Amino acid sequence: MSAATSRFLATSPDDYERFMGRWSTRLAVPFLKFSGVQPGDRVLDVGCGTGALTIALAEHGSDAIGIDASESYLASARRHRSHPNIQYDLCDVRLLPFPDASFDACVSTLVLDIIPEFDKVVREMRRVTRPGGVVASGVFDFWGGFSASALVYDTGAVLDEGIRALRDDVRAHPLVRAEVWRRTGLVSVVEQPIVISFDYAAFEDYWASFSTGPTRIAQRLAALPAELRAQIERNVRAGYLAGMRDGPRSFAIIVRAVRRMVPQ
Repeated sequence: MSAATSRFLATSPDDYERFMGRWSTRLAVPFLKFSGVQPGDRVLDVGCGTGALTIALAEHGSDAIGIDASESYLASARRHRSHPNIQYDLCDVRLLPFPDASFDACVSTLVLDIIPEFDKVVREMRRVTRPGGVVASGVFDFWGGFSASALVYDTGAVLDEGIRALRDDVRAHPLVRAEVWRRTGLVSVVEQPIVISFDYAAFEDYWASFSTGPTRIAQRLAALPAELRAQIERNVRAGYLAGMRDGPRSFAIIVRAVRRMVPQ
């Protein structure tokens, strides 16, 4: 993939909220329940974005630190999701500025699959979590579990070689599942699918969330000639409408959640 389409570009927090932040809020509570984090725990939220999971941790009674590499996302989190028990810090998640065993739990949702140096992040998450503490994460199941994006990817792949290569790259990325985490030395690994609903008011809402903003598919679509981009949009619209009137559509989305423990 070219540099223009090879990474997630954290730009406008409003674009991020339209694309993903509103759904991260829906994921936060069921993921938190699965993670086993307890009130009073000191918890690190890795790649916190605009703070959806971080605020859920604080409201659950935990002391939370949310870290992210985007100052604009953190500024939005401080403005819209502040809490006395939250601290938001700018940080490279591949090199955490915290002592060993300084947290009771380390969590992350919808971010590890877009970080190329995944293994570094995993090692750091384990390092800063105390023995007996929990490390938990959740990522999309791109193999059949993210139908909202599949409509765009599969339609675009027929018409543009770049989108086809991007789709294949996304689906080839290893899911952050149990076998991956066992190799880090973490134990008591539990995996569970969490199903949440992505609800769109109409096609315009749906299309805007994928054709604008920080994602690789949005970058690729923006780089296409206007005629080709319009052709892809027409075909995606046909798939969204499916012969019915424009209006609300709901997509069931699977997040693969994994919980593991640092050995005592």
